[in-house]
Amino acid sequence: MDEIKTRSSRHQQQNLKKNRKRVASVIGTSLVFLPIAGNLLPLGVQATEVETQGAISQQAFIDSIGYSAASVADVNDLYASVMIAQALLESSYGTSGLAAAPNYNLFGVKGSYGGQSVYMPTSEYLNGEWVTVTEPFRSYPSYAESFQDHANVLKTTLASSGNYHYSGVWKSNTSSYMDATAALAGRYATDPNYASKLNWLIEAYGLTAYDSGITQSTVTSDNAASTQSTIGQSSATNTVSTYTVASGDTLWGISEKFGISVDQLMASNGITAELITVGQVLQIA
Repeated sequence: MDEIKTRSSRHQQQNLKKNRKRVASVIGTSLVFLPIAGNLLPLGVQATEVETQGAISQQAFIDSIGYSAASVADVNDLYASVMIAQALLESSYGTSGLAAAPNYNLFGVKGSYGGQSVYMPTSEYLNGEWVTVTEPFRSYPSYAESFQDHANVLKTTLASSGNYHYSGVWKSNTSSYMDATAALAGRYATDPNYASKLNWLIEAYGLTAYDSGITQSTVTSDNAASTQSTIGQSSATNTVSTYTVASGDTLWGISEKFGISVDQLMASNGITAELITVGQVLQIA
């Protein structure tokens, strides 16, 4: 297996909450074995239309990766909320070239996956100075594989003592997601503020809704948790052949509504990245 590392990246996060818009600038650098992360620098700014659009776009990205994170976390004894927060931090809300299609690498993992890799410039600290080098990074078929690969790191990495390096992140060894983020600090990242960054993202976007299981909850566009029974208000029956995506919809919510699997829904509509947009017309097989 290729050595697993993560690359440096600059992250920015925005949140619209209680009629106030604020932006937190996050600079993060991390390595799986010797990670480093930068400081969280919340800055008060004047609200603008651009900021509002940014917040909507960030929530849309969270909606697009939520199913993958929840499904992978469910079977790997992990918190989906923590995995999503790490993905947001490492990929700058999916806007990095590495995280976007066709690479879907949310965690900046180097090497190859299934023989697939993409070469990109990255900053490395060599011989006492920062230099830009071109390195191979793993290229995944979809976000699901990126989350699964990250879960493999959290579940199988061994410490020099022979114990599992990230066992403190596992659900069975914690009482809340905060225990998991605390366990990542100093292990996944040496930045003393790493846990607080993840906690901020989890709280700001209501990510704990994804910890309840992929068949029980989702997150709406205003960051509030809602049960699957409230997703969609249409009176559509099994005879309906199309569905128009509404605000707050997710692929797994729509699939539950019509009694089909997410895989079927994605295959019927040629969707590979679990990203849907408001107004999109889906074929219901």
